[in-house]
Amino acid sequence: MQRLARLGSYGAAKSNNYVTTNRQVNWRSLSSQAPIEQDVRRRCTPIPNRALLSVTGPQASTFLNGQITTQIPPPDSPEWLTKGGGIYSAILGPQGRVMYDIFIYPLKIPNAMPSNQSGYIIEYDPRVSETSEGEEAKAPSLLSLLKRYILRSKVRISDVSSHLDLWSVWGSDQPDLFKRHASSWRWARSGAVEPIYQKDAVTAHDAVEGLNWLVGSSGIQDEAVWMVDRRAPGLGARVLLPKGEKPAGNEVGTSDEYTLRRILHGVPEGRDDIPPLEAFPMDSNMDMMGGVDFRKGCYVGQELTVRTYHTGVIRKRIFPVRLQSKENIPSPPLHASIVASSNQPPSDSPRPRPRGTGKLLSSIGNSALALLRLEHFEGAERGLLTLGVNAGNNNSQWSVVPKRPDWWPIQLPEEAEPQ
Repeated sequence: MQRLARLGSYGAAKSNNYVTTNRQVNWRSLSSQAPIEQDVRRRCTPIPNRALLSVTGPQASTFLNGQITTQIPPPDSPEWLTKGGGIYSAILGPQGRVMYDIFIYPLKIPNAMPSNQSGYIIEYDPRVSETSEGEEAKAPSLLSLLKRYILRSKVRISDVSSHLDLWSVWGSDQPDLFKRHASSWRWARSGAVEPIYQKDAVTAHDAVEGLNWLVGSSGIQDEAVWMVDRRAPGLGARVLLPKGEKPAGNEVGTSDEYTLRRILHGVPEGRDDIPPLEAFPMDSNMDMMGGVDFRKGCYVGQELTVRTYHTGVIRKRIFPVRLQSKENIPSPPLHASIVASSNQPPSDSPRPRPRGTGKLLSSIGNSALALLRLEHFEGAERGLLTLGVNAGNNNSQWSVVPKRPDWWPIQLPEEAEPQ
């Protein structure tokens, strides 16, 4: 119990759930891989490995609410302002494992949606349904999956990836709207944690200011669709623009730069970090990133997700890690196993061996994300365990040094009283 409480995001408590504000939180800094976090006035990068679907029709919101892990309002609802312009969510399999991590944008795009029809744009990783030669797909394509559930719903679904480009935009002079994050956190006994956002945090003026900062006064304002990326502070905004257009007045970076920013913030995304039908939402930090509404019912995989929230125990999380080696050896492959070994001296009394393994996820250079057991993270943090990835047949290893992102909340013992 003490271990879980000290780990913060995973802390157990006597109460079923309770709330802590950011003023009560201790933060630990994610060490400084400074070049990517320099004070840049405004910068944009293309977002790799994403595709887009439009879902339109008078029953589009009812249809999607039966498939996704968060509640979405009608596309013309003013509630979208309080959600930062869009929603992060997921589509689960029947056993509660993540099939697709998605973003949903409201609005009407002339190039992408049928005229006079409101609806949504769904952003997702199309590689989930791709296969290697001789292998079966772990999940169906999102287009075919959603069409399977249409039945008699008045909904139209089409691929609009060829009409739009997707950008990530951030900078030191970005409007306050892009800097806002959770005002407080709600904890569950299982170790799941939910961000709580101020419902009056965004006004129509904020939205206009954000749009002007993203695209300026260009003629594409009416066609631009954007949302604040609230998965972690500092990620800026995601912007959909007509094909060939880019955000105005920005230095353009590479897609690897976007991936590295994600890694440093501890934010998983897509097939490489959230393998389809293998990962659970909480193991993939989706609860902390606002991707699961535990009070919403009636969607595929909901029963097991809610049961885990109330009666289960979160044993794994995705952490940013640094890969280190004293030798010139090949970089470890994607999804390589991470093994924990004890640093404690030999003892006459037997000690249990570390259980299970972790998994290496996306990496750029020596920065990576890794799915780790919480007991392994705690042991490495205390210097009791060393984490490593075997780099080849010569038994050389990359050592894996995990860090806690500085935006993760830490539960303090005195916060265990229900509120």
